This record gives sequence, C-alpha cells and structure tokens, in this order.
Amino acid sequence: MSDEGSYSLLVENAGGKQEAHFTLKIRKSESKDKVVSTTRSSKITVCEDIIKKETVLEEVSSSLKEVKSSHSQMSVTEGQSLTLKANIPEASNIRWILNGVEVANSEQFRYGVSGNDLTLTIRSVSQHEQGIITCQAQTSRGLVRCQFNTTVTAKRSDAPHFLVQPRSQNVDEGQNVKFTCEVAGEPSPEVEWLKDNMMISVTSNIRLSRSKNVYTLEICEATVADSGKYTIKAKNQFGQCSATSSLNVLTLVEEPTKMTVVEKRASTDAASMHGGLVASSVRMEAASMQASSYSSSSRSAAEHSFESMSATSMSAMMAKSVVSMSSSSQMMEILLSTLEGPHWLLSPLTGSPPKIEALPQDISAEPGKSLTVAGVFSGDPAPSVQWLRSGRTLPSGDERYHVENSTNLSTLLICAVKEADAGAYTLRLSNEFGSDSATVNVHIQSM
Repeated sequence: MSDEGSYSLLVENAGGKQEAHFTLKIRKSESKDKVVSTTRSSKITVCEDIIKKETVLEEVSSSLKEVKSSHSQMSVTEGQSLTLKANIPEASNIRWILNGVEVANSEQFRYGVSGNDLTLTIRSVSQHEQGIITCQAQTSRGLVRCQFNTTVTAKRSDAPHFLVQPRSQNVDEGQNVKFTCEVAGEPSPEVEWLKDNMMISVTSNIRLSRSKNVYTLEICEATVADSGKYTIKAKNQFGQCSATSSLNVLTLVEEPTKMTVVEKRASTDAASMHGGLVASSVRMEAASMQASSYSSSSRSAAEHSFESMSATSMSAMMAKSVVSMSSSSQMMEILLSTLEGPHWLLSPLTGSPPKIEALPQDISAEPGKSLTVAGVFSGDPAPSVQWLRSGRTLPSGDERYHVENSTNLSTLLICAVKEADAGAYTLRLSNEFGSDSATVNVHIQSM
C-alpha cells in the first residue's frame, strides 16, 4: 500500500522540456496470491505506460532536434538595417524577445512570415539592439526558440579629406591635361569640379570620371582659354574639403633673330669685297704686263716714229702714263684702307641670352598675409622683366601687387592675399639675344 501515489516523468533538452504524470493505486484482494497477481499485473501495466511515455518523449525530442534552435552570431554597423530569420515549421504564438523583453510589431521592429520562415526586420540598428534576440514560437511538438547574438559596432563618421591632391600644371597649347586626386570619407562624399569658382559641366573637350575614391578631370587639346584655377570640392554630412590647382596654357612664342646672323653676313660681304678688289688688282697687273710685252715687240717698228716725234708730244705721253699709274696706286690704297678700316664690320657682337637661374615651383600662403616670390636670373645685356598671371599681365589698378627689379633679381610682392590670387605666375625675360620664362604655382590655403 505504501507504493500508492502520483508519479512524474520529466524530459528536458536544449529544445525544451516535456512532463508525464500518472497515479498508482493498489486494490485489496481476498487471497494473497490474487493480490500478488494483481500487483504484478498492475506493475506490468505501469511499466508499459512508462515505456509508452518514454517512446513519445523520444519522438518529441527527436522532432525538436530536427527543428533546430539556432544560435547565430551577428555583427552589424550602427544605423544599418537588419533582418533576422528563423525557420520554425507550424509556428504559432510567435514572439520576438530582446534581452528578455518582448518587442512589439512596430515601424522599428517589423514582424514577417513567409512559409516556415519567421522574420524580424530592424529598420535602424542602434546600441540598444545589441545582445540576445530570441524568436520563440509554439508548435504542435512543443516550444521552439531561435537565438541571435548581435554585436553592434559604432557607425563610422568620417569627414571628407584628401589622400592625394591635384597638382598644378604648365602645358603648351594643344596638349591634353589631366587633374587627378583621391578623396576619402564615410559616407562617400559628393564631389564637384569648378573653374574660377564656376561649376564645370561635361563638354566635347572636358571629361569627368571616378574610380572608387579617385576623381579625374581631363581636358583634351587645351587652349589658352582653359588657363585658370581648378577646384574640387567634396562634402558629406560630417564636413567638407576642397583643393585648388592652376593650369597655365602657354602659346609658342617665336624668338627674335639673333645679331650673330648679321655678323656672319657682314663678314661674308667683306670677304667678297676683298676678293673682288684683289682680282681687279691682278687683272690690272696682267694688263700692264701685256702692254709691256707689246711695247717690247713693237720697239723696233716704233723706234723710228719716236725719234721723229717732237719733244712736246713725248712730254704729253709721259704725263698721261704717270696719271694712269697714280690712279692705280690710289685704288690700291683705298682697298687697303677699306680692309683695315671699319673693324665693327668684321668683329662679332658679345653678349648672352637671358636665363632664369632660380624660381620656386610651388608656394603657399594664408589669406590676409603677404606673399613674396623672388626669381634670380642672368643675361647680357640686362633683360627686360615681365610678370604674368595665367598668361595675362598683372592687374594695373590693384595696389596689392608690387614688382621690384635689380641687376639679376626680380621680386613679386602680393599684399593681403586672397583666395582669388591663387594661380600660375610666370616670370618672362628677353633681350636681343633671346628670351626665357618660368612659372610658379601659388596656392592659397582654405580658411
């Protein structure tokens, strides 16, 4: 009789638990044998019942293992959208639980069902959603849970900044130009190009392109009109940055004819004159010899005539010969004096073309401060000096620009610089022997 009472069987695993209950009653019998027999029969019945319960629990346990309670590790960045999916067949009474607290179906937490898939979509993840998110549902075979261990990383907030800035360039007219820079930022910034503070649009000779973080502006067959300041601006919600570079398109300037050509021509003319005079002298001397030979051969024939000539006739003839000889001597003296006289005709001119010995290529200044650019040069005679900005002369009415020149030094001073003063400044020199030029790119730092 002491075995009577209520008995319970508990089965539990990771997928859930199941309990079975039964009551044992022992009935009294008249004979001991019958009681024993009845007891044995009851014990057999109870054993069979227990075996059946164990079989059912094993089937439930096996079924729960098939509908696995998934434990997934999730990582998401703050601000992103996240969708969790649990596969639970025949689910009912669905609940989503965040760190032990049930979340209601709302705009931030959106429930969804597609076949056996149960979904929860979080519109914008924050640090609040970090932890354990559980999908719990009731099935015909028991309670099923799917857990997600979520890790939320802080959102990257990176203002745009330059990894590589575009460089200023000096090119000849007709060449292709390419400005390239690399900009980083999170989220990816919006980028625009400007020329002299005016928005650049794509045309037949201007192309804009991007490859990841690299931005490119390309100008085909540049002209003087393309000279100026080119600015790229990048911005996102965390900040902005900009960089300016200059383009100086140079036209080909023909150098003046050098004086050395005149010297060569003068020397050539003098040599020709000398040769002509010498040839004339030779011809005169040959003529004299011919005349002398003729006189010798005719001496005997003309001897009688000379004897019969009067004294007056002979005097006149001798005077004429003396005049002829005197003229020849004067011609030779003129020839010699011509060759020895004007030395400037034969002497070469001395001097050297101008040359820029030193000039910085790039220089930066802060707005409101003074900027000084100095160029050292040489040349004989001293060359004329001219400063240009983007191929044009400096503004004559702007008193902020000052130019000081000495024998071999030219200094450009800009007072109280502005962002508009950025650009390509060219130092140009010239004298009768040639010319030279060089360009410095001036950058004005952004405030």
